[in-house]
Amino acid sequence: MENSYRELRYTYITNSPDDTVTAGEIMRHILKLSSREISRCKQFEDGVMCRRPDEINRIVPVRLIDSLFPGDELIVRVYEDNDNAGDIVPADGPLDIAYEDEDLIIVNKPGEMVVHPSYAHYKDSLSNYLLGYFIRSGQRHVIRTVGRLDRETSGLVIFAKNRHAAALMAQQIKTNDDKENAQDSLGDEPDNMSRRKEYLALCSGVFDKTHDTIDAPIRRRPDERMIREVHPEGKRAVTHYEVVHQYEDYALVRLRLDTGRTHQIRVHMAYIGHPLLGDNFYGKEIPDDHGMTRAALHAGYIEFMQPITGEKIVINARMPEDMQKLTS
Repeated sequence: MENSYRELRYTYITNSPDDTVTAGEIMRHILKLSSREISRCKQFEDGVMCRRPDEINRIVPVRLIDSLFPGDELIVRVYEDNDNAGDIVPADGPLDIAYEDEDLIIVNKPGEMVVHPSYAHYKDSLSNYLLGYFIRSGQRHVIRTVGRLDRETSGLVIFAKNRHAAALMAQQIKTNDDKENAQDSLGDEPDNMSRRKEYLALCSGVFDKTHDTIDAPIRRRPDERMIREVHPEGKRAVTHYEVVHQYEDYALVRLRLDTGRTHQIRVHMAYIGHPLLGDNFYGKEIPDDHGMTRAALHAGYIEFMQPITGEKIVINARMPEDMQKLTS
């Protein structure tokens, strides 16, 4: 797979004609390129260039230590390493694209679909279908996921199209997340964007409170690798919920998280006596799942800053049919 790049441009403007700034300073402080990205730019003849206003038809290579003057335009090309893109197999499959620009693509994932390929899902993961879409549309990108959703959960998954966007999104996530959430107790990466996400769930039972906050620590059960539980020895987990609509024996609930523990919503709602419909881990005692065959959870809302342009992005994703038919 051939190399591709994301081109970044910055025109140096100042009120003082005597002011200068180096190309390296702009790359580090304005374009927010990491040391690793800067080093890679330097490997290419056209990785760092400058267009000067008195030489408008001539673009010249510059070094990091070279000074830029008012009116100079710095042109930086952040090259991909597509030859080492991994062994994901492109495939044709359903892909509900909620948002796309030069740096990001956000997909509304169906329930019961894994994000990444595995031994059991070698060609039918969301990543397989996304890579197939990239190839069909003439795009050359490495699959880079920002955050995660488990197999049963439907909703919004963010992918970065280039290494620079991925690095800035990772920095944005780190800045906005609690230090205590940097690593889950199992070593799994938590969903660090949880504070700017909202979920919809179908929860069993009739709620006494229309809204509340659950602050209860979660850990992995010692006898079960996949199962979590509320336990004093667990890590702090905070879930806010609001009942959107109460039906006869279940409710549509909106949820927001302050932390990103594995299965947090499922564990917390079961803990207060309202497990999710269809939840085979935490809702086995539900008398009627109303036809749900998966945990009825949908990541339907997210907001964040576009990593390069700084624009605020707000995305709403419709609920899948299996949940819609229980709320109509």
